[in-house]
Amino acid sequence: WMRIASLLLVALVAICRVQPIHSFSSVSSFVSVRPSARERHFGASAAAPFPPLVAGLRLPKRSEGLNSQHSGRRRVVSGYQGGKMQVDASGERKGKVCVVGSINFDQTVYVPSMPLPGQTLHGTLYTTGFGGKGANQCVMAALMGAKTSMVGMLGSDDIATFTRTHLEAAGVDCKHVGTAPGASGVAAITVSADGENHIVIVPGSNLLVTAASIKEAEGDIQGSSVLLLQNEIPPATTLAAMRCGKGKGPFVILNAAPAPSVGERWQEGQWGDIGEMLGACDLLCINESETAALTGVKVAEGDGFEDSLREAAKKVASLGCPRVIFTLGGAGSCLVNEGGEVTMVPLVDKPDKVVDTTGAGDSYLGALAAYLSCGVPLSEAMSKAGRIAAISVTGAGAQTSYPKGDAVPSELRLP
Repeated sequence: WMRIASLLLVALVAICRVQPIHSFSSVSSFVSVRPSARERHFGASAAAPFPPLVAGLRLPKRSEGLNSQHSGRRRVVSGYQGGKMQVDASGERKGKVCVVGSINFDQTVYVPSMPLPGQTLHGTLYTTGFGGKGANQCVMAALMGAKTSMVGMLGSDDIATFTRTHLEAAGVDCKHVGTAPGASGVAAITVSADGENHIVIVPGSNLLVTAASIKEAEGDIQGSSVLLLQNEIPPATTLAAMRCGKGKGPFVILNAAPAPSVGERWQEGQWGDIGEMLGACDLLCINESETAALTGVKVAEGDGFEDSLREAAKKVASLGCPRVIFTLGGAGSCLVNEGGEVTMVPLVDKPDKVVDTTGAGDSYLGALAAYLSCGVPLSEAMSKAGRIAAISVTGAGAQTSYPKGDAVPSELRLP
């Protein structure tokens, strides 16, 4: 009885130390809505249907002190020396981009306007194509001319067969794209006449990308100049990939999209510990709605614009990531470094007409990674990537809208 009582006491102490997390809506974080005209230019996911992440952060225990990775101190990460970003684009590393992420098959319907709940509409067009944030970004980097490798998982269906063929034809090295029993990932996309889109993702085989997949791809990850990740595979795998690359060669970019929430439903992209995730990357890239979900800071208009970005960046930096790119749709993008310096990069050559924003944010990330891998300075890479994304919204679909060959202006091609 004494042994049983001791065990019960230990269990009770453990329960009392568990930090509470918020209970969120059952709506999946893989549902994205893009209502903002500014966001449509980049096609990034909209605000998540749950409270900001900061509300559910675990505070450091008193015993952890300031040396804890969860503390509020700023950290100097391996990608920075003396406050300056360092991307190794030399030697065999130059031009190499490794993407760890999702691979989906897109099914898109075009409608005059978004249907209301319970409403049935006649569509104007139905198309299929290749998607997934990871694959989109990887293909864009490959079309730019970077040497790209993909780490992901396909199912055992017909979709997997022609998806792999498509990726290889685009120039993507697929030796670390595995095959698992069951269905591949799919996305159901609705696009309205004004270019707005709603996306619902069924992850399928994307949830089977594991730490073992990262171990097998260790050589390609550590041998790349840039490692690019998103939030459409298990967060534990994303974290393992970042830890595999951090400080061992590649510059690690995390695109926190779709916007995560705090929780244990990792199948829906929830993060158990935001500090652990952000502390493992060198650069975070998020849009306005993702900024609100991650930091609780709404990007202000007018005079308070830069101050709101500094506030958001400060919260991100306190969790371990010293530099943030905010994508601002038609307004361009903005870089805030660890010292709070704000660099606006306005979008030039805005498109006359927006046809479809699906995957445009991914084209920005893929192009950005390609430029950085070739030694292009960050602000210049941001400007050029914005122009690539602006080209993509003038065509239909995700990867089908990405410019390649002669469609890429000579001044935007890789050096």
